[in-house]
Amino acid sequence: MKTWKSILLIAIAILLNSCIVKSLQPFYTKDSLSFDKNLLGNWIDNKKGEWTVESIKEKFEQDKREGVTISEEDKVAYETYKSGYYIKYLKKEKEASFIAMPFKINNQYFLDFIPIEIGDEEINSLAAEHLLKTHSVAKLDINKTVSLSWLDESKVKDIFNANKMRLKHENIGPEEVLLLTATSEELYAFLKKYMKANIENKWKKSDQLTLTKTNAKP
Repeated sequence: MKTWKSILLIAIAILLNSCIVKSLQPFYTKDSLSFDKNLLGNWIDNKKGEWTVESIKEKFEQDKREGVTISEEDKVAYETYKSGYYIKYLKKEKEASFIAMPFKINNQYFLDFIPIEIGDEEINSLAAEHLLKTHSVAKLDINKTVSLSWLDESKVKDIFNANKMRLKHENIGPEEVLLLTATSEELYAFLKKYMKANIENKWKKSDQLTLTKTNAKP
């Protein structure tokens, strides 16, 4: 059983970190989705986090074979996310789960992350009512290791302030955290331009994770 405090800490550490760009809408379009089985398996990252990456489609089919009751809501979610991964992230005995949708811009892979519900206890917390499940995006490179490089807030803010690119957004809260409010089509087009742009250190080193495979499932 996981406590809300643990869940909140993980959420802040991974996706609510102010250095990572957040969006209300997914960064991908349906026709850009592209699944890569090489990401499946068990991994450990350079910050001692443990990752388990599974196919949502395979998990769904396994549940059907095992006679697990599947609600209509689950069926709708499956149709939306069947081309994606179910990811469990464990660090310091605290676990978080994500849906990650793989997509491509030209030959470059990306992952769109969104946190999903964690734990089965009822949460009666005023703080919980203020949390919003936003999307983030990471550039994905798969070789002998996996490299995840998140879109960096400071770089994007610099672009907006210099009027080099435009995209619907808000700066929210006392810290003026950047929240993108554009459509998925606009976000995808922005990423495409960002990839071509001559921007120094556009993928910030401090927001990179390197994953090394451990005991992968057969």
